[in-house]
Amino acid sequence: MKIAAKYSHLNGYEWLMHHRPDLWDDLEDAITSIDAETCRTKRSKEKTMKGKLLYSPADLNRQFKEVLYERGWECPGKTFFYATDDEELTKRLISSELDHQREILEANDKPLIRSYNEADFAQDRIALEVQFGKYSFVQFDIFIKHAAEYMQDKIDLGIEIVPTKAMEREMSSGPPYYEKHLHELLRQGRIFPPVPLILIGVEP
Repeated sequence: MKIAAKYSHLNGYEWLMHHRPDLWDDLEDAITSIDAETCRTKRSKEKTMKGKLLYSPADLNRQFKEVLYERGWECPGKTFFYATDDEELTKRLISSELDHQREILEANDKPLIRSYNEADFAQDRIALEVQFGKYSFVQFDIFIKHAAEYMQDKIDLGIEIVPTKAMEREMSSGPPYYEKHLHELLRQGRIFPPVPLILIGVEP
């Protein structure tokens, strides 16, 4: 595979080139080492391309995991938290450790609604998401995961990898594509989302 396009939001790429240029070179190498054609394993059942072999998101994700783990990226695991319908209690929960969140809810007779966020990969305060699933997940990655982690001083940069439109045409309906999410980022304005990002479009 190859990097066909990239967009630097709030100087995300420039930050990486200054602080960790080796990581970018390594990421490029990881992407080029993936043979997307071996992931063309999904037989389409859709009317417009019934029977056609398409790229499998599951197989693509599996290959990305293998090559990124080999290069020092790690899965940071799940970040658990409690949620409630009370605005003031929610503000307290956000700034509290998990055990204390539970104590706050129990003291206020609130049900214990436990939830979590989970990043794909992380390395040296850089979060990386590989998204070949539904296009809505990219918005969740950027606006919920990356932005929240940055605002809480847990990361310095977020990286989002998605297929380009050329590749998305060879997948089942629903996956994201670079051109759409570039439009979404630029439509938000220059400083939103408030996190340095690199949006990467890949294709075979």
